[in-house]
Amino acid sequence: MIVQTAEELGALIRRRRKSQGLTIEELASVVPCSPRLLSELERGKRGVSITMLLQLMALIGLELDLYGREEYPDRRRR
Repeated sequence: MIVQTAEELGALIRRRRKSQGLTIEELASVVPCSPRLLSELERGKRGVSITMLLQLMALIGLELDLYGREEYPDRRRR
């Protein structure tokens, strides 16, 4: 999946969290961050450090893959 906006990334994180049966409070306590910050992140309204984002993604089983458009021209933007 190609994610291009904070809102898309937040929605992806929310779907993954819910699919694992986790509440915002449960996930926030493990990251650790406040439930409010996590809620704002899921709505694309708040940024976090790349360190926190990578930790959060690892906890819910998401990976970050980076591709240069010139290396993979078939990976087009929507």
